[in-house]
Amino acid sequence: MKSFFKDVFKRMAVTLVSTILFVVLSVFLFQSMVSSLFQEQKDDPIEGSFLVLDLSMNITDRPSGLDLEDLTREALTNERKPPSFHLREIVVAIKKASSDPSIRGIFIEGGFMPDGYGCGYGAIKELLFAIELFKESGKQVIGFYSDPTQLDYLVYSICDELHMNPSGTLILNGLANEQIFLAEAFDKYGVGIQVVRVGEFKGAVEPFTSTAFSEENRLQISRLLDLRWDDYVGTISENRDLAESELKDLLKQNFLLSPEVCKQIGLVDQISTYGEILDRLKTLGSEDAESEEFARVELIDYVDRPLSSADIEGTEDNKGTQIAVVYVEGAIVDGMGDDGISVGGGEIAKRIREVSKDDNFKGLVLRVNSPGGSVSGSDAILSEVSRIKEKGIPVIVSMGAVAASGGYWISMDSDKIFAGEQTITGSIGVFGLIPNLEKMAESFGAYWDVVKTHASSDIMGVSRAKSDLELEVVQKHVERIYDRFLDLVSQNRDLNVTRVSEIAEGRVWMGVDAYELGLVDELGGLEDAITFAAETAGVVDYKVTEFPKVKNSFDLLTDALQVKYNNQKVARYSSSWEDIIEETKFYMNQVSHFNDPRNSYSLLPWYRGRFGF
Repeated sequence: MKSFFKDVFKRMAVTLVSTILFVVLSVFLFQSMVSSLFQEQKDDPIEGSFLVLDLSMNITDRPSGLDLEDLTREALTNERKPPSFHLREIVVAIKKASSDPSIRGIFIEGGFMPDGYGCGYGAIKELLFAIELFKESGKQVIGFYSDPTQLDYLVYSICDELHMNPSGTLILNGLANEQIFLAEAFDKYGVGIQVVRVGEFKGAVEPFTSTAFSEENRLQISRLLDLRWDDYVGTISENRDLAESELKDLLKQNFLLSPEVCKQIGLVDQISTYGEILDRLKTLGSEDAESEEFARVELIDYVDRPLSSADIEGTEDNKGTQIAVVYVEGAIVDGMGDDGISVGGGEIAKRIREVSKDDNFKGLVLRVNSPGGSVSGSDAILSEVSRIKEKGIPVIVSMGAVAASGGYWISMDSDKIFAGEQTITGSIGVFGLIPNLEKMAESFGAYWDVVKTHASSDIMGVSRAKSDLELEVVQKHVERIYDRFLDLVSQNRDLNVTRVSEIAEGRVWMGVDAYELGLVDELGGLEDAITFAAETAGVVDYKVTEFPKVKNSFDLLTDALQVKYNNQKVARYSSSWEDIIEETKFYMNQVSHFNDPRNSYSLLPWYRGRFGF
């Protein structure tokens, strides 16, 4: 009998070892296969090539890289999702092209395909700045469009030579922030919403409790839109060498512009078919003998993006002096996870700890593109920012398109805050949103019952409305958090608490206003923040390491074992019905991610990545 069990255990051990070896080998083969699919040998650009900047993409702040779901869809259906690039890799590629003798210029075509918090106005302005620096090298930027959105045209306006399709149109009809209000819908279906809040500018809860904008909220949104429109018209006027006042007057009379009108007033240089622009590029650059068209290099082939684990581990990016860039993009939730739509405070805190444990990192840049969210999640990030500073590592904040509410909270205790002129920030306020589904459940014949040790043991549940006493307790909790928020701003921005109270109350500010008010230190972009972090740390020769790191083929196997809750549609144009459905889904998705353990939030729910556009 003893020998029998010995034999059984021996066979089990052999089977276990064989299984482990099989899994390891499978992973290796899987990685090699995917790497071979994506890592074709990149040929050097042909002399006289144009770097093609196809705007048919989503520009995010954070790196994303490969996606197993998209890879599988492409393999099975030949359907390719618009590519996603993060801002810094595009900026670095454009900078490289400016000194590459093989690159004759940049050719811009296509139109943005925004998703989530991508293609924010702040990111597009930083892209414009990179193209402007490219032009200083003496190389040309050529563009061609048919029916651009206003955000597309902002990029096109910087072209040295801009061509428009004879059948195209350009619409410059200003900016709007339209949103749906769900108060009556909630009431109709028996969903109760109880709110505790602080601040006169209480727009954060209005989508869930009102049927229209309050006057206070309308005031601040109007201010933001006016500033953004002035910046937009001013930018394209400067790029196209037009008088800003004359352009504004013209657009009041006619905002849907034909190719002939666009050429007449100087918004384009030539009216050309796509075939004609291809011939023009061949004349300006050189011909690709194989395709018999202009020599070109695609952005995906020009960016420095590692596509395998071997690439990542084998580069110098993980050796020597480094500056870390940690991205916080999306609504902040409590816990882990990061998909660009929402990001866990625990996840970001973990990445900051990873940086603090590595002696190679001499500085940290926290890039924030977030409307805020969970107070608990935001505080987890702020706590780690304070801890890494205690180690002598300078922390610089770079605000992207938005860094409001919790996004502003996590920026406190940094050594310096950089914001774009059009960054939406501030919103120093706190609210508690307490839903209950009692009436809705009753309408379906469903009822709750509870056994508890205290009258308020079930206060965090959704089965009943909260009593006046309970709301008073929660209100005091929210006021305490708000007071802490004010103290954080007062101490870290060197402002009197009374002064902070005057500019707080949940009010949202544009970057230019925030700078004047002392809420931020400098107006600048991500590269400015990185440079300053290095200067503060006293380093000259350094590498930049980004978190999250670009996904590689090895990561696809991990993705295969995870369930992704978000699969947002990416569409360039949509019908009004689709807009209504997507808007409702947006708010329902927000409610589903209200996971703060104390139902306390510092959030700007009405913000969209393309605010106004």
